[in-house]
Amino acid sequence: MGDVIQYDGIKLWVDKEVIRCKLSPAFFKTYDKTKTEEALYNAISTLYDREYKPLLLDLKQLNSSDSIEIFILISNSVSINTLVLSRVFLVRSTSLKILLAINNITGNKVVPNKIHTDFNVALAYCQNNYQIFNRVS
Repeated sequence: MGDVIQYDGIKLWVDKEVIRCKLSPAFFKTYDKTKTEEALYNAISTLYDREYKPLLLDLKQLNSSDSIEIFILISNSVSINTLVLSRVFLVRSTSLKILLAINNITGNKVVPNKIHTDFNVALAYCQNNYQIFNRVS
């Protein structure tokens, strides 16, 4: 694990060519959509280093409504889309996975969203996606 960027309950770092993000439940006490999107963009920009990487967001410790809120914010963020290869959301339940998948179907996303409940599967998807992208480019 290299540089770790922390901001009001958001923690980001690069691990095995994947930008990892973890949000604490305390983050939502001071949550502001505009400030959050800007903070995430700035942090990802720092970790981006002119190389597209998948973004793996760990939402397992959040309740469902907070998970949905951050999923929608990041999924619809044009600025974050310009920096990442894909977005992978790690959630704690199958029911939340299904709910987010429905939202995923209804949106018109350029950068794909993947939703998993198993960390190892999510990480493997990210690493595979990164390898395929870099073989082609």
